[in-house]
Amino acid sequence: MTGTRTGGQAARRDEAIVRPAASREELEQAFRLVYQSYLDRGYIEESPHRIRLSVFNAFPTSVTFVSVLRGTVVATISLVLDTPVGLPMDEIYHDELQQLRSAGRRLIEVTMLADRRRELHRALPMLLELMKRVFDYATLVAQANDLCITVNPRHETYYESFLLFKPLGGLKSYPSVRNNPALAKRLNLDHVREQCEGNEELIQRFFTDRTPLSVLEGGYRMTLDDLSYFFVELTTVLRDAPAAVQQCLRSYYPDCPWEEWLSGA
Repeated sequence: MTGTRTGGQAARRDEAIVRPAASREELEQAFRLVYQSYLDRGYIEESPHRIRLSVFNAFPTSVTFVSVLRGTVVATISLVLDTPVGLPMDEIYHDELQQLRSAGRRLIEVTMLADRRRELHRALPMLLELMKRVFDYATLVAQANDLCITVNPRHETYYESFLLFKPLGGLKSYPSVRNNPALAKRLNLDHVREQCEGNEELIQRFFTDRTPLSVLEGGYRMTLDDLSYFFVELTTVLRDAPAAVQQCLRSYYPDCPWEEWLSGA
């Protein structure tokens, strides 16, 4: 079995390094891996650019984690901190998320999980490794209260048994993935330690060998050129985004040529 490292340690060539993406090249590999994974699962239709990303990846508070083996991204997951215009899963679970917000909860969403191995049972060890980084980032850096996710019902048991997620919303069709079925799940980060009591395996999974802050905070931040490359040149994600999302992104990146980008000129 291939081993893993956090990225803060030296790694042999047969060990995957799991950390935030460190370059535009790694981000592109990650987004192309998501495209292929989603295409194989019937979540999306073919695209000439063969890349899949969300407008929420453009927010500077979002982070893409990668597993890198011999210079190649072999698995990825993105983490989206709640924004003024919400989270990706607000598309179908807005009421459920709004209840948490109204209670003063700080939300963060896990999305765009992909592994080059198609079957989840084969990819499970890497899923657990990626989720470890996500958990550490959500608790040590973002100071979030709830980790939220939408999962295919086929995978519900994995997230509940191995990662302690609990139901958040019932079965719905998700338009962004060709109306495939989805279930909303939530991990209450304030009570994970209590949930792990008496289970040494879970305590080790969540609380042993915490990822160094230098690794968690050392990810690549998109430049204006990167934004243009991913969201204007390669895709129409920015132009297709709701006006409220476009306006919100303007406040984060006031120096971008927004009129040119949104007009498609």
